[in-house]
Amino acid sequence: MHKKIIFFTYVLLVTALSLFPTSRLPVTGRDLFPHADKLVHFGMYAVFTFLLFYTWPAKFSGRTRQFLPLLYVIIWGTLMEALQGVGGYGRNFSHLDIIANILGFFPGWAAWIIILKKPVSQDSNH
Repeated sequence: MHKKIIFFTYVLLVTALSLFPTSRLPVTGRDLFPHADKLVHFGMYAVFTFLLFYTWPAKFSGRTRQFLPLLYVIIWGTLMEALQGVGGYGRNFSHLDIIANILGFFPGWAAWIIILKKPVSQDSNH
């Protein structure tokens, strides 16, 4: 149950950060360096992906089912951008943000694969 709480809390955080007007955020990607917000999108959706695998590992096991989170990333990331474009939140729709969101899937997935293949306990004889 705690895994689901972590995941849905994170989804609420991503949603809030995606929809709050940038004027209400303490720091934006533009404050760091040009296009830094793409790196932020990339990272947010890498964590989103990792948490999907962490929360429902059995649901996303197998060759084809492990790509379901990619579909979720595409849907959620695109929805957030669409809401920014029409919501009057002082935010803008960006195709590049959607691409950054989608590309974030891959490091999240890779991190899950690495952790999944890591031995639970090390043999002390080596």
